[in-house]
Amino acid sequence: MKLSDLEDLTRYMSTKTRLFWENDANRYPVTTLAYADDTHQKVLFVLGSKSMTLGQLFSRLKASSSHTTLLAPNKQPIFGFHLDDRYQIVFK
Repeated sequence: MKLSDLEDLTRYMSTKTRLFWENDANRYPVTTLAYADDTHQKVLFVLGSKSMTLGQLFSRLKASSSHTTLLAPNKQPIFGFHLDDRYQIVFK
């Protein structure tokens, strides 16, 4: 998923929306971000104990190109997300 696509899809969502990564039946909080390469064009989600918000994600990627690619913790591309019953973003 490109950063610009995520911005377009979440434009009207609250910046306080929490972010999670789902793998099979397990859901993990996205805690921070890391660059996957030296060009800073690929960003990895880093999992931890407390989820970051949509606002924090955009703040940390403010200087990034709109062509920046978001990657799962296993370095695979993220193709989309859904909202759970608590209106949290769950990436797959």
